[in-house]
Amino acid sequence: MKKTFKNIETIFNKSLNSIETFIQSHPKVNFLFGALFEAADGLIRSTKDTAKNPPFIRSSMDVKQYMGGILVALFFGWVVPAIYFYGFMCVVPKLIVSFVVGVFIVDVLWVILAREERINEGGFVTCLFIPAFLPPQVPLWLIGVGAGISILFRNILGGVGHNLVNPALFGRLMLTICFPTMVVSGWQEPFTGIPTIESLMYGVDAVTHATPLIVFKETGEVTSYLSLLFGASTGSLGETCRISLIITGIWLCKKRIANWRIPVAYLGSVFLFAALFYLILGKAMVPPMFQLLSGGLIFGAFFMATDPITTTYSQTGKWIFSIGCGFITVVIRNFSPIPEGVMYAILFMNLIGVPIQSIILKLKYRT
Repeated sequence: MKKTFKNIETIFNKSLNSIETFIQSHPKVNFLFGALFEAADGLIRSTKDTAKNPPFIRSSMDVKQYMGGILVALFFGWVVPAIYFYGFMCVVPKLIVSFVVGVFIVDVLWVILAREERINEGGFVTCLFIPAFLPPQVPLWLIGVGAGISILFRNILGGVGHNLVNPALFGRLMLTICFPTMVVSGWQEPFTGIPTIESLMYGVDAVTHATPLIVFKETGEVTSYLSLLFGASTGSLGETCRISLIITGIWLCKKRIANWRIPVAYLGSVFLFAALFYLILGKAMVPPMFQLLSGGLIFGAFFMATDPITTTYSQTGKWIFSIGCGFITVVIRNFSPIPEGVMYAILFMNLIGVPIQSIILKLKYRT
């Protein structure tokens, strides 16, 4: 058995080395996909980068491995389930438009003008987020606009590692401001039966229905928790199947790509604040468990709030940051006409992340 696995490993390594040689020997391919391949390769195999000067820390985690892990988690967390629930033709064209506009047009033009070596794999991650935030029936051009805004905003602020707020969420915010009707409509009921070739290709007929949070705001009806968990309720492409998001989110935490404190504190604070408001103010408030399983909370907690650049870097700061996200989310959902508050909560806490970190350092070191 060991010999078999050893042979498979040898063949696999040779294949990856051949692909790497091909990419490096073709400048145009390397310009477009070199960083993306290194991110995937770093996730599969240990990084080849080593420190030349002390101190030396033994760790295989770097930016490329982080990006590769996010790409894998997003693919299995929302892309695969979305294809099942809404069909290949609903999901894949949106991904293609997002990548073409965001990466192969906006990012490529920026890199050429900035005279950089090649495009960064971070652009693929950002563009993979854009369709996940939006309803299934949004037009393709809106996806392209969101991807272009997100990549341009990220690059203006200095690229990967210099973002003031999450660039994908900023793009979603701009779409909400500029095209509010399109962003808050087009909620399509997902396919929930035994899949066929036709359903996997085209999904079901576009029957629109309000999201669970909108329904609760209008009628007080609480959607079945099982349907919320397993993707049988309406929502954006990325938030429908929450069980897959939970599984891939836990994998990210286990791989230490995401800091476990953030989703734990975010989800936990949402539950506690929701329970507190529910006990004090009664059934007009959104129930705690319904808060956890509705909207984009789970997606935001595992994939958006955990962005290491736009959150604080101290462990204490991460707890404060996440609890702040939870409190703002619950307040917006309960006391505003806006049904969803995850995007606004994370963006607001992104903006005050630096002051939080500064205060923590001053208190800790008494400077």
